[in-house]
Amino acid sequence: MKVFLFILLQISSPIERLQKFIDSVQNDVEVRNGVVAASIRSTQTGEYKIQYNAHKSVNSASTLKLVSTASALSVLGSDYRFKTFLEFDGYIADSVLQGNIYIRGTGDPSFGSPRIGANVDDLASYFAQKIKSYGIKKVDGYILGDGSIFSENTLADSWVWGDIGNYYGAGINGLNVNENLYNVYFKQSRRVGDFAPISKISPEIPNLKNINKVTIAERGSGDNVMLYSTPFSSIVLSEGTIPAGDGDFSVKGAIPDPPTFFAYLVQKKFILNGGISEKNNISFNQYKTIDVYFPKQRNLIFAYDSPPISELVKDCNFHSINLYADAFFKTVGYSSTKDGSFDAAVKSVKQLWSQKGVDLQGFMIRDGSGLSPSGVLTANNLTDILYTMKSDSTFSSFYASIPIVGMNGTVQNLAKGSKAVGNVRAKSGSISNTRAFSGYFTASNGEIMSFTYIINRYTDGADRKVRRYLEEMIKLMVEI
Repeated sequence: MKVFLFILLQISSPIERLQKFIDSVQNDVEVRNGVVAASIRSTQTGEYKIQYNAHKSVNSASTLKLVSTASALSVLGSDYRFKTFLEFDGYIADSVLQGNIYIRGTGDPSFGSPRIGANVDDLASYFAQKIKSYGIKKVDGYILGDGSIFSENTLADSWVWGDIGNYYGAGINGLNVNENLYNVYFKQSRRVGDFAPISKISPEIPNLKNINKVTIAERGSGDNVMLYSTPFSSIVLSEGTIPAGDGDFSVKGAIPDPPTFFAYLVQKKFILNGGISEKNNISFNQYKTIDVYFPKQRNLIFAYDSPPISELVKDCNFHSINLYADAFFKTVGYSSTKDGSFDAAVKSVKQLWSQKGVDLQGFMIRDGSGLSPSGVLTANNLTDILYTMKSDSTFSSFYASIPIVGMNGTVQNLAKGSKAVGNVRAKSGSISNTRAFSGYFTASNGEIMSFTYIINRYTDGADRKVRRYLEEMIKLMVEI
């Protein structure tokens, strides 16, 4: 590649050099059966500087999070805060609630997350204390987690079985907690092939049963464990290997029913602090089947606010958190349709950008995180949404949410020692046989450009080579 880059330097125009390099990547023996897609557009003039396979539908991987975060900011505003409500129905007599407690979420993905300085145990204690301080010492009904603002089907239909049950494939609930993840700790051994028993689960999920098939592999082999489970199920199948060692090795799983889990914790803390709640913890869906359920009048005890969404979108894009992106995505859908399903979110997001004048030919997404392998868009779709976002009132929050190449986020080690460092803001994306980058950079004439690079369906095992190719594209484009 060094010889080819030397030849490129003899070509006078930076755009020509970049175009020639992209041509060479598309013709690489490990890439030529796939697609290299590239799009660069000036946010000042609207002129496209590069369009290479820019109208072909390809998998975007996590660069799709830019669409979800831009949509959420544009629709909800930078200052929007998710609210979680503590409510009750029935009546209170002599400190006894003849009715139920409800913890009703509105989709906050950061609720109980250590990322914002929260602790799920402390938060449950806080909610329990709020119940007591309201004058309730005994609950004759249930303490229920209500995530019903979103669809009961918490997964996108197109997600693959191997992702579901792992933390990055967690379902999206109306009431999320601790980023809907738990840690399972497997006991390491020095001998390859040994069985790896589970030493603990944190936080402790009640009634969770783990069919454990995990064994020991060689030192340094990393996390090769898959946790298979479905939402609302109490059974998890653990398969794969952990590296040899002397301690505990942690693997992240998806909490099967976050609303019920948090209600369980609140009930537990309420009882520990002298409250009385005798009915066993059940899910909100169960409650509706055992009781004649109608939307009853509820009374507010208090409302808990999330940080502003301008901070949450930064966490999402810097750390590529699927849960955050899909929660934003569903919230955009619910805000316009009162339907908290993935399908409604897809329609709402498409309508949003279509009304803003973006050509969405080839835009066929299935979720908001990019986890779905069947969701596709074009390089121009993504670049044009970024171009359009430049004139949105929330652009400054959006721009600040995108990691800076060579400095932070998932691109902190990208293009080190080049002019791209500090000049390019880019969201990375990667799933099987797909690598992508998208964002903004400042051209040599001072114009801010939006860009997208996606390499799709390259040969197995070529991940590192493809990442180097994309890195070189980023280095070349800042010369434009």
